[in-house]
Amino acid sequence: MTNPFRLSRRHLVAPAAVLAAATALAGCSSSSGTEATVSASSTPAAAQDVVFAIKEDPTCLDPQQTSMTTSLNIGRQLTDSLLDQDPATGDIVPWLASDWSVNDDATAYTFTLRDGVTFSDGTPLTSEVVAENFDAIMALGSSASLASAYLAGYTGTDVTSETEFTVNFSAPNVQFAQGATTMSLGILSADTVAASAEDRCQSVVGTGPFVLDSYTVNDSVKIVKRDGYDWGSELRGHTGEAYLDSVTFPIITEASVRTGGLESGEYDLIQDVPYIDESRFSGDAFHLYAAANPGVPNSFVINTTHGLMGDEAVRQAITKSLDRDQINVLTGSASGQAPTSVLTSSTPGYTDLGDTLAYDPEGAAALLEADGWTLGSDGIYQKDGQTLTFTVTAFYAQDVLEAAQMQLADNGIDMQINMVSAGDFFGAIASGDYDALGAGLTRTDPDVLRVLLSVDSASRWGIVDDPELESLLQEQAATVDTDARQAIVDQIQQLVAEKAYVIPALETVQLHASSANVEGLTFDSAARINLYDAMVVG
Repeated sequence: MTNPFRLSRRHLVAPAAVLAAATALAGCSSSSGTEATVSASSTPAAAQDVVFAIKEDPTCLDPQQTSMTTSLNIGRQLTDSLLDQDPATGDIVPWLASDWSVNDDATAYTFTLRDGVTFSDGTPLTSEVVAENFDAIMALGSSASLASAYLAGYTGTDVTSETEFTVNFSAPNVQFAQGATTMSLGILSADTVAASAEDRCQSVVGTGPFVLDSYTVNDSVKIVKRDGYDWGSELRGHTGEAYLDSVTFPIITEASVRTGGLESGEYDLIQDVPYIDESRFSGDAFHLYAAANPGVPNSFVINTTHGLMGDEAVRQAITKSLDRDQINVLTGSASGQAPTSVLTSSTPGYTDLGDTLAYDPEGAAALLEADGWTLGSDGIYQKDGQTLTFTVTAFYAQDVLEAAQMQLADNGIDMQINMVSAGDFFGAIASGDYDALGAGLTRTDPDVLRVLLSVDSASRWGIVDDPELESLLQEQAATVDTDARQAIVDQIQQLVAEKAYVIPALETVQLHASSANVEGLTFDSAARINLYDAMVVG
């Protein structure tokens, strides 16, 4: 399937090859999910205050520091980005920047800011503030690992006027334009970026359509409408201020309490409807909102320096022992599908590797037996007195892990599940003390594999010593020709899947629900929610 990401031509001032490389890799469109848009005939209700039950404490509200979906779903309402990306077409369009261009080798991106934008503390959006944002991201280091990955090779920002500036890189960075659409590179006020990393997690000031009213850890978050907001991107459904006056996010960790609260009317919207309850909210009394995550599917992300994960035959046997279609039936959304690559099918540059990732238990057994493993009396392979066991560390999607665990046990492989808090998950990443991580990484660009696997990435989750892969990851990030970059991305996917550095399990679908009198929740290109167009209708 081909649905190229492309730029809005009326904003093009850059060499076509560079612009095409940034966004036009082949692949299906990104998260073009199901949404309940506000119709012209809808009548606003008198009260525009809603309660949106979320599944966990957001932990950190600063979008430049977090990669948690719950945190980003709130941060998106507070923060705007320089550019925006159409989730249906992949078009990159202006937002806080009215125009932008890039030089021939993608080492310098020049932006012009739109007039009249202010932060919610009343200070103006200027080139200097944007420069301070990017400088602060680099200074945050590992605290802003994902955001800094988008700024790979960043050497500084040249401010030429109050509204014009150039972001410079030491090497070609063809994915930066898409990165500039993300919340991770959302623009915050000068006072916010000057604050400590810890303080920024508790309170941020952005230019977004909502303002943070309160955040009580493990209890709730409340945001209120920003008076005077009038700079939404052209992708939004209306202009001017948001429709909703306030959104209260109670933290409700039990899924059954969230679903019960939506049915009883206690909550107007809920995050993460369990896939098993999808049909329960498909009637006229509710709206379902679904969007597939682009990027890396929910996978086992391997640390090849730990335990048995350095044994390629073991890794390949694990991937051949997974029946991904069955996992999708058991644990996936009705609108989702089994993964067929190390990129989801909604990611630009995706290549179908269904044959490589096919369920092949006989092939798995042959690999292990050729590697010297024999089945023990307990049905688990053993070699030299060692049991074939490994541990997956995760903080969500336990049901996916349990489905995989049963399949692997049926094929003589013991998989232990280590469910931890989000904080402990990222602590494990920092220490490198894990066999595999159970997680996905959302990004609307195949560069997500460099972010996940490169030795130079601050967000490196997969620990791999493979010079060929490293060379390819760097080459795709510096290749401006669209066809040439696609060819490299194809090689990367094949190599990562064949060597089982990333073992996909499920394509994750973001699934939320609301009562029928709430309309207009939309998704951005990374399947994060946007409440700007949401409204309570009469």
